[in-house]
Amino acid sequence: MSLFLKQFSFFLFLVAAICFCDYIYINTGAIGIDDGNIFLNYAQHIAQGQGFVFNTNGERVEGFTSFLWVLICALGYLITSNPELILICFSALLTTFTITIIYQTIKRDIQILQPQFERHFFWIYTAFIICIGPSYIAWSVLSLMENALWNFVFTLLVVLVSKTIEKENVSLTRKIIIVLSGCVLTLTRPEALAWNFIFTCILLWTFSQHKRKIFFPLVYFICFALVSACLTAFRLHYFGFQFPNTYYAKISPDKIYNIIEGSKYALSFLTGYQPIITFLFVLMTVMLLYSLFNFKLLKSNTDDFLPNASIIKRCCIVTVIILVGFALPLTTGGDHFGGFRFYQSLLLLFAFGLLMIVWLMKNYKAYRSSTNIILLSAIVLFLSVIGLNDLTDLKNPAKTQLNFEFLLAREGRDMAENLNASFNANKPAVGMIAVGGFGLKYRGITIDLMGLNNILMGHSPGDRKGIKNHAAFNKNVFYKLNPDLLLPANARDFKEATIEYFNLLDVNNFDNEAMKNIFNDDAFKKVYTPVFISNRKNNTSLFAFVNANFMQLEKNNPDISVQKIL
Repeated sequence: MSLFLKQFSFFLFLVAAICFCDYIYINTGAIGIDDGNIFLNYAQHIAQGQGFVFNTNGERVEGFTSFLWVLICALGYLITSNPELILICFSALLTTFTITIIYQTIKRDIQILQPQFERHFFWIYTAFIICIGPSYIAWSVLSLMENALWNFVFTLLVVLVSKTIEKENVSLTRKIIIVLSGCVLTLTRPEALAWNFIFTCILLWTFSQHKRKIFFPLVYFICFALVSACLTAFRLHYFGFQFPNTYYAKISPDKIYNIIEGSKYALSFLTGYQPIITFLFVLMTVMLLYSLFNFKLLKSNTDDFLPNASIIKRCCIVTVIILVGFALPLTTGGDHFGGFRFYQSLLLLFAFGLLMIVWLMKNYKAYRSSTNIILLSAIVLFLSVIGLNDLTDLKNPAKTQLNFEFLLAREGRDMAENLNASFNANKPAVGMIAVGGFGLKYRGITIDLMGLNNILMGHSPGDRKGIKNHAAFNKNVFYKLNPDLLLPANARDFKEATIEYFNLLDVNNFDNEAMKNIFNDDAFKKVYTPVFISNRKNNTSLFAFVNANFMQLEKNNPDISVQKIL
């Protein structure tokens, strides 16, 4: 067995072990998070030949963030009607490849710097993976989102593009892989457009460092630009809009608001995610700044006076990529998910901070004063950030729990099966806030009140301020959509249904806040009635708001009993 396969096998075992711990501890099940179920919904309809629709025979809408991932999920549905386990295994393999690629890259440099340190680095890197593992693996493998695919392609590009700083010429094979990876990245997430532009700039600089022709960076730019243009043309032709519907539903048009919210998101990550990540972030940033001004890394002749200059240059390139990735959420206002989804693709890159430490150790005698300044500055800044974390926690609310996203998917699926059993025919149109698990299993029409999977609500007027990614709700559009059933929730008896109703009237209730306190409006009370619904035949019961259309459906179903709460 080759060395790569041995390392891959070990890291695959490590990924599986962390997966198992996540599975047990946060009780994920093999169903993904609620947004992951949105991918499955579209994939199921694509596999059935209906195209990109959220509801059967519904409107064409791009309510997902990854064009390529939804096609991969559709391929899973062509293999089996329940592709969740296949997708989880596929994500685990991609994640293991990503972890192994980073290890192999850093290990080669450590063999140059400190060959005797290589064995120690293997266990240090393993400990690093364990430190970031719980959230990284939950997002990459168990969520059923596109994270594993994005992380793999993005990391591969970071490694290959940063390696072009080395003196030897870039092989044709490596160039082809870089171009193909850039094109795949474009199809994976919308922010790939920004990243591909950054990679083009890095390629232009690395090629100019060794006086290579800039033809290849231009080819890279042209190729990803063509793929982006084709994807945009398809969106305009098929959906009628330039961007995915998620953009219109989630992103506020107020740029200053986005920067403020994005800054809070970045600060929360830096001060509260993981102390080891915070330290490595600070160290890499200090090392980058010091290298730019004192080691003169921007000069092409750095190798003449700085030992192993290509290694430190590559580490600094990775640091620049981390800083860009750190800043990108400022343009969108951050995110609401636990575990910092937008920064998951950067986590493995912090391992290059370990390589920087080895470089400093190797060159300590030659650059003793410089090393002392770098380490002292990093330690002081790190302690300051830890103190800032303690300060911000005095006012910040509790962090969003990632396990809640898995719970939403499970509850949504259960509620959908409940309604499927209760209404064998003439199923009511149901308005929901969390639509992933519910929409996947419900055999009637699901109306997304947050607009991600509904064009009318997604493009409704509004400033998109409030609950992050849940601020697109518009009351006027809601009355136009007029769902028969609204926010069904499990209730064993009339008393529980009554408690559920009064909870929704609280202005601090999440559902009420997301729907702009509509439950207390007189106009809403004239149209919708809170009820307790039970099915005598199937022995199921629930709470919901219903309109006059539903009351008419109820009269035609002798098994259904409806009790008005007010």
